[in-house]
Amino acid sequence: MRKRTEGRVHSPGLVRRMLEYVRGREQLLVRGMDEWPLLLLSYPTGSREVAEDLRDAWLHTLPALHTPLVGPYRAMLPQLPSVVVILLRRRNVCTCLGHHHPAGTESRLTRRIAADTGGRVGEIDLAWEAIREWQPSPLASLAAAVAEPGFGQLQSRTALLTILLHELEHLSYPDRAERTVRMSSDEFYSAMLSELLCEEGFSRYGIIRTSTTP
Repeated sequence: MRKRTEGRVHSPGLVRRMLEYVRGREQLLVRGMDEWPLLLLSYPTGSREVAEDLRDAWLHTLPALHTPLVGPYRAMLPQLPSVVVILLRRRNVCTCLGHHHPAGTESRLTRRIAADTGGRVGEIDLAWEAIREWQPSPLASLAAAVAEPGFGQLQSRTALLTILLHELEHLSYPDRAERTVRMSSDEFYSAMLSELLCEEGFSRYGIIRTSTTP
């Protein structure tokens, strides 16, 4: 939806981008497991909490997941650059949760790092407010939210890590179809959320079907 003012059309996303430009951005460098890339999180000034949430998911949640769950994503590591810049935004104008940025479309920050290091630097963006609202299985999420008071925080962490890995997969395999990547992401989301709920002592994620005998 666009807002019309005095005959001119202004995109809400454009206004937010202008405010971010005026206020500036900050960076947080995150070094995780040895085989995984170095992440440089770039976020609007005043939004460090979001960057720290992503950092904690990368440093603590991802390494703690069972190997079979993370296995498909480990297979893409040889295709990833050693450094990935992540542009954190509240929302994207196109309403997408994130994008991978093909070579030649990166931001000035990423181009400068690549020039300074002489190496390959990848770039993606993540829209954190939209990701927090994302529910690939709304009925299952509703059931879990009603049953488990701590579900919201786990769901937010799971969604953030899922979309991050989704865009890293696109970065690794630019020609892989969106449908294929999305299917693996949806499966990872459900399996990861189920695992985290079990670790917290909650019930399994999903809809439990019961039957009655006449």
